Amino acid sequence: MHPQPMARRLAAIAASAALTAAALATGIAASPSATAAELPPPPTGVVYASDVPWASMSNGWGPAELDMSNGGQAAGDANRRPLTVGGTVYSKGIGTHAASSISYNLGGQCRQFLAQVGVDDTQADRGRVDFKVLVDGVERFAGERKGTDGALPVNVNLQGGTTLQLKVETGPEGNGNDHADWADAKINCSDAFIAAPLRVEGSAGTNLNGLVPGTPATVVVRDLKPLSPVSLSLRGEKMADAVADATGAAAITFVVPTGAAGGTTDLLATGTGPFDVATTGRIGAFIVQISDAKFYVDCSAAVSGNGSQASPFNSIAQVNGHGAFNAGESILFRSGTDCTGALTPAGTGVANHPITLSSYGDGGKPTINGNGAVAAIQITNASHWTVSGLHVLNPSDTPVRRVGILFENTGAAQTAGIVVTGNHVEDVAGWRNKATNGAGFAQSAGIMVRTWGKGSVDGITITDNEVNDAAGGGVKISAPDTTERYNTKVYVARNEIHDVGGDAIVIHNSDAPLIEHNRGLNLGQGAHPYEGGNFAGMWPYNSKNPVFQFNVVGNSTTSTYDSTAWDCDMKIVGTCLFQYNYSYGNAGGFYLNCVSNCGGGATAANVVLRYNIAQDDCRLGGSSSGTGKHYIYNNTFYCPSRVFLDDMTGPREVRNNLFVAPGGVLKSAAAVYANNAYFGGILPPAGETGSVLGDPLLVAGGSGQSSLDVPGYRLASGSPLLGAGTVVADDGGRDFFGNPTSGVGSVGAPVGAPNIGAYQGPGVAVAPLPFASLVNQTSVANAANPRNGAATSDRRTFSEEALAAAGLVSGSSYSAFGVSSVWHPTAVGTPDTLKAAGQEVALSGRGRTLLVTGFSTGNVSSGVATVHFTNGQSRTVTISLPNWRTGVATDTAVVVAESAYHQRHTQAYIGGPSTVVRVDEPARVFATKIDIPPVFEVSSVTLPQGSALVNEGLNIMGVAVGNVPPGLK
Repeated sequence: MHPQPMARRLAAIAASAALTAAALATGIAASPSATAAELPPPPTGVVYASDVPWASMSNGWGPAELDMSNGGQAAGDANRRPLTVGGTVYSKGIGTHAASSISYNLGGQCRQFLAQVGVDDTQADRGRVDFKVLVDGVERFAGERKGTDGALPVNVNLQGGTTLQLKVETGPEGNGNDHADWADAKINCSDAFIAAPLRVEGSAGTNLNGLVPGTPATVVVRDLKPLSPVSLSLRGEKMADAVADATGAAAITFVVPTGAAGGTTDLLATGTGPFDVATTGRIGAFIVQISDAKFYVDCSAAVSGNGSQASPFNSIAQVNGHGAFNAGESILFRSGTDCTGALTPAGTGVANHPITLSSYGDGGKPTINGNGAVAAIQITNASHWTVSGLHVLNPSDTPVRRVGILFENTGAAQTAGIVVTGNHVEDVAGWRNKATNGAGFAQSAGIMVRTWGKGSVDGITITDNEVNDAAGGGVKISAPDTTERYNTKVYVARNEIHDVGGDAIVIHNSDAPLIEHNRGLNLGQGAHPYEGGNFAGMWPYNSKNPVFQFNVVGNSTTSTYDSTAWDCDMKIVGTCLFQYNYSYGNAGGFYLNCVSNCGGGATAANVVLRYNIAQDDCRLGGSSSGTGKHYIYNNTFYCPSRVFLDDMTGPREVRNNLFVAPGGVLKSAAAVYANNAYFGGILPPAGETGSVLGDPLLVAGGSGQSSLDVPGYRLASGSPLLGAGTVVADDGGRDFFGNPTSGVGSVGAPVGAPNIGAYQGPGVAVAPLPFASLVNQTSVANAANPRNGAATSDRRTFSEEALAAAGLVSGSSYSAFGVSSVWHPTAVGTPDTLKAAGQEVALSGRGRTLLVTGFSTGNVSSGVATVHFTNGQSRTVTISLPNWRTGVATDTAVVVAESAYHQRHTQAYIGGPSTVVRVDEPARVFATKIDIPPVFEVSSVTLPQGSALVNEGLNIMGVAVGNVPPGLK
């Protein structure tokens, strides 16, 4: 605090206190204002505004502060911080909070006011204010600033003015976080104008941190006198000239000298500013050198070397301490070795010459263990880096914001060329609870590209990585809402993401991102599971025309409301497209409509959901309004154990979809329905035209596992869905399986009406299929996601853990009646049971015994089957399986395992812990034998008739032939 103005400031505050006391005594509400007892004398010379007594002051939060940011309600309180805007700290200035007004007596003797204004950095990218400068009540300057903006220069002519007023006004959202700084504020009462520095910045296509000798670059110079000349120099050598436009800005394009030495430097702009004052401005830059040098790292080496293969670095500290790497260089870690510490290399590559982090030698991927750092690998404000072939860990016993591989752009420049491919990232102990720390959760992931402020990235490629056991999620491209430039050339493909504690893939702030051929399985689970809030499978936010296709999301656990496979989230521009995707068994179902802020609100964005297959994923959630519409067509929804829950509002057109579910009601408000098919209990909405009711005759509905290979969702010959749809224009040109479609403009489009559902090929002849290709029900669930699957209409399942305790372990062998088989060979959470409905199971082998493993539900415990032999003969048999809860062993059926309990989820989708109930009653798996002629080789078994939906009937979990008599080959 400066002693001379302190006395005046205290006097002003004392006067304000007297006015406040008087107001309270008369019952009038006090205002946060202070007025000096007498008008201060005008300043002389060039002085800082914080050293001049103000004539009046009002402030929206406590008093305005001198040379510090606005703090608490008291003058000089401990909450004040140095004035900081856009990362720049200013020693002088005034800290205010909107709404604020400070006036000075000029006495007609002053010439100029200068300042750098902005929202103080203590507000962490939040806040929005309007700065205004008035001279004798006339506005001479106005500028908006947000928390993500840097400082805005102010340069105002004061000549002839008697009063200077500095105002800060709130935006329409109120004054939260509106700490507003008049940094470096000066009042010039001398005989001449003084120079204000020019602003120099890289253009959108120029990365000043990666200038390449011999290539062009462009900078923009601002705050020039309109139409005046300006020159740019580098290391004392003029590069180019330009002329400012009518706004005082000039774009200068120059060629970096071919022989320019690499390293840090400055670009200097020289020109004329306002009031015809000569001035300059500069900005830092980095000139790269291209090299093909390789640096080797062997963390098992006993001594530190020089980075050659013969004498490698032996620690991450050596890599970090090397200094900036040149474009085209490689840092290679020895395969099979472990390195501990946060890897934070410096340097920037250029197009066609990236800096590469990878491996050398034979053995497994080398391990980079961040040991609890913010990130195991962190690369900041750099372009053209490739991270490939590494094993990345970042473990800790204490969850905070953490990432495995992190690229950050913390400034306003555009970086480029980020490639992350072929890595295995796991055990990342990030933040798990979005409800308690949304920012910590959003910024935790296995792989993340994060931009702050105005920065963006041109070229993000994340491919062929495996990410598991990472808190917060798998892959995230993250940015604040206030970014001003989209990321471009964003491609995320072929990543295997599983058992992560949140979202599989999140895409922020990107123009036309393409997300394809990824899998996100067992989301919300793993070593660092989700603990609170919401997450979804794959979704965009604040992006333009995003495309998600050929992806799989399955077996996600519950969250507060979401836990869907797909979500089109807020601030989308254009069309959000989900096509050719497959999802199964997610606690929140198929899709979340958050396109207009999740809770309503108007949007102009459209959403297209087409040619997707949803297995036991029949829920739509969220809401929207406005001119934007959901176009939902040619999807297949097959949910034998769950009703269709339509919890979504908003305009929609729904055509050519197949709905298989035991019940549910589709919303009809602001909706058009046409040519959809319904089976199992769900019915068409009133007024639908062209609907089809009845068995769709799928080849093997419900048989999808955890990949896009789902041939069971083709239509069998004779299906009533063949040719029963209506033509949809511009429908993408292909179906889920690659068949051409009948949409207008489709190449090779079939003649006539399209099929209903995701399959547009001809009817498929029915033939025997292996048991694994026919399973259609999930009967076993585990503690990590007990909501997936159901063996009964009231949503009961076996517990994997309880069965294991009873001796029946997933993937292990068991035997009965002399026949061996494997119990539950598929992943838990995928279909494992064939609900008998007349399917023909392909088999091979000979023996005296046909072994059928499973159970029955309801009142149906047996049925007539037919065993077919390779010699053309067949035999009619009876398959009997006792009830899983009440049945007992017989002469032909034994108990394979009896678990002490089973489980039930009391609602079809999402729900808290209370909606999963442990039922302390036995649950039994049986094996029954059927005698067959041992000399005949079995070719197939036609199962008893019944319903493929979850209800009473025979539930078969394995079919095998064995017990070959001695001597029979």
